[in-house]
Amino acid sequence: MLASDFARRERQGLAEALRASGPDAPTLCEGWTTKDLVVHLVLRESRPDAAVGMFVPAVSGHLDSVTAKYSALPYEELIRRFEAGPPWWSPMKPLDRVVNVTENFIHREDVRRAGGGEALARPLDDQDRELLWFFIDGRASLLVKKSEVPIELRWKNRTVRCGAASRGKGETLTIEGDPQDLLLWLFGRDAAVSQLTISDPGLFQRVSGRSV
Repeated sequence: MLASDFARRERQGLAEALRASGPDAPTLCEGWTTKDLVVHLVLRESRPDAAVGMFVPAVSGHLDSVTAKYSALPYEELIRRFEAGPPWWSPMKPLDRVVNVTENFIHREDVRRAGGGEALARPLDDQDRELLWFFIDGRASLLVKKSEVPIELRWKNRTVRCGAASRGKGETLTIEGDPQDLLLWLFGRDAAVSQLTISDPGLFQRVSGRSV
């Protein structure tokens, strides 16, 4: 129940952030405005025939065509569709609490943190952070599987080992912070880096391609 509650709250918060920002605001998704982002969100949940083009290049042309049609819809209509959640017939409906905990949280931060400054700080309660840490524990190895550097992600007295850490070779990069910032970094959001404590800037640059 906790996961579904969190996903629902983040969906509502993301919808509110999209409304407040307007259709032309930047996001942390490189090259995307808020309008581009909400089009993606609606397609992902209501047009599985097109969404498959995100992963299968052979059908990306269909995705482009459907994206163009949805992009012509009014911004507020797109937000309302996203806010309502996946249609009852969508394969995403029963998966909501599995896949949308991270999806809704990350994209909400994509809108919020694009502004920088005070937008970086959004404290979560312990239950929410525990939930995000659970997802980090389950997905970190997959998200950094190509890293040749052993990585340890730390929060409080917890540690998740990933990257080359599973093979126990080489000097280890330690990244410490709150689960929300660790999760954003794992998904390639550089805006979270300023909130993290990094043991070795040189190793970090090798892993992420950017300096601290």
